[in-house]
Amino acid sequence: MRRRLSRPTPRSRTHLLILVVAVLMTPSLAVAQTGEALIRKAGAFTPIPNPGFAADKAMELKVVWDVTEAPPTPGEMPPGLSRPANFFMLAEAEGVPRARVHLALLVHGGATPSLMSNAHYRAAKGVDNPSIPLLQAMADAGVQIIVCGQSIVRQKIAREQLLPFVKVSTSATIARAVLHAQGYTTMVP
Repeated sequence: MRRRLSRPTPRSRTHLLILVVAVLMTPSLAVAQTGEALIRKAGAFTPIPNPGFAADKAMELKVVWDVTEAPPTPGEMPPGLSRPANFFMLAEAEGVPRARVHLALLVHGGATPSLMSNAHYRAAKGVDNPSIPLLQAMADAGVQIIVCGQSIVRQKIAREQLLPFVKVSTSATIARAVLHAQGYTTMVP
C-alpha cells in the first residue's frame, strides 16, 4: 500500500524556512580559524618558483613593522597588522626555519585601540575587536606586540584594557631604538 504524501501547510513551510535560515546564519567551524591556520591565511602570498635572489637559510631575520593607521571602520583590522604573518609564510617558502625569524609589531597612533581587550574595545567602539584572533596567533608564534606608552596615555587607554601579551614601551621611538640595537630592521610597507 502506498502512502500518500500530504501537502505542506503554511505552518510547516514556515518551520522549514526558519530551519534553513538558521543553518545558513550559523557560522561554520571552518570559518573561525585560529593559531597557525590563521597565520597561514593572513600571510598568503603568490609563490615564485626558483627565485634568483633567495634568503640564506642560516641567517637570523629580525624585522619590526610600525602599525599606525586606524582601521577604516571599527569592525576592521588596522592596515598592516598582518605583515608579520605574511613574512612568516615568505620565510618558510625560502626555507628559513621559524626559529630564525624574529618579528615585532610596534603599534602607535590610530591603531592603538586595536590592542584593547574585546570587552574594552566593544565598550569604546560598539563592536567586537576583529584584531584579537590574528594578534593572539602571532603572539603565540613569538611575534612581539609592542605599544607606544605615549599613545595609550593620549588615547586614555589603561594598561589593564590591553590584551595580556602586549608590551608597553615608554614611546615608539625608544622601542624602535632598542629593537634596532638588537639587530631588528624596520620594514616600510
